[in-house]
Amino acid sequence: MTNLNLLYVEDDEEIIEDIDFFLKRHFNEIIIAQDGEEAFNYFEEKKPDMIILDINIPKMNGLKLASKIRETNKKIPIIFLTAFSDKENLLQAIHLHACSYLIKPFKVDELINAINKCKRDFFQENQNPHLKILNGDFIWNRQKKELSFTNQKISLTKNEITLIDLFEENDSRFFTPEEIHEFIFLNTDIKDNSIIQLISRLKRKITNIIGNNNFFIENIYNKGYHLK
Repeated sequence: MTNLNLLYVEDDEEIIEDIDFFLKRHFNEIIIAQDGEEAFNYFEEKKPDMIILDINIPKMNGLKLASKIRETNKKIPIIFLTAFSDKENLLQAIHLHACSYLIKPFKVDELINAINKCKRDFFQENQNPHLKILNGDFIWNRQKKELSFTNQKISLTKNEITLIDLFEENDSRFFTPEEIHEFIFLNTDIKDNSIIQLISRLKRKITNIIGNNNFFIENIYNKGYHLK
């Protein structure tokens, strides 16, 4: 879903430079505004798909700007940024249906996770119900049993399809290698490390294709495997 456009509202040029590089990996176009009035004009003109919004900006603060935006658009995902863990600001952000709320200084990974969450929420509410975002820009087509990354289809084996199906249908659950083995291979006599090898091959295949290690299956010690 890198074809989405972002309105990024921030008045600190140093922060803009630091984050802009990472944002370009996740959006087709990034529209930057440095005050609330400029941001609202861009919102009306450019029709962005998502907003990252610093609360403490000049001319019109982020909460007032978001309130004005919500008068015409109830659904656009908004990520609020603030240097203060102010309870009143947080409550106002929640009231304005914030997709996420980050306290400065934040780690880039925290921002990327918030962006991915907003993408999932936006995508699942507004797009094809057969499609699901697994992590980042990986999309699983439940109906066609196809995996794609930013519109690039990834060829899968029968076992890899079954593996992804298992995780996608139980996206909040952890699975041990033994449980995955039983689901995929049933009672077939397969080596004990076959599941680890299957997941490793899938991860290596995807990494080789997209040049990215942002794999969507994660192994947590003493819990098992699950979708990120």
